[in-house]
Amino acid sequence: MDGLTRHYRDSDDRSGAGPTTAFTTRDRPPRLLLTVEEAADRIGICRSNMFKLIRQGDVRSVKVGRLRRVTPAALEDFVARLSGSEEPA
Repeated sequence: MDGLTRHYRDSDDRSGAGPTTAFTTRDRPPRLLLTVEEAADRIGICRSNMFKLIRQGDVRSVKVGRLRRVTPAALEDFVARLSGSEEPA
């Protein structure tokens, strides 16, 4: 059993506060590379559309071994280009 699971199971839940974990999201720095699925979720499209945007060169990505990853900056650039190319209503 790993440390997180042990910590979770050993926590005293009688206080009403619920179980605690060893780490919180505040403890971790933001991730520098996102999976294609995470990148798609951030801009509200499906995974297959994100792969299409990557294949067309609209969204930059990097390969880490066999894995394809997208930087948050690449998503911001893509959205900025979309915003700049729209006609005002």
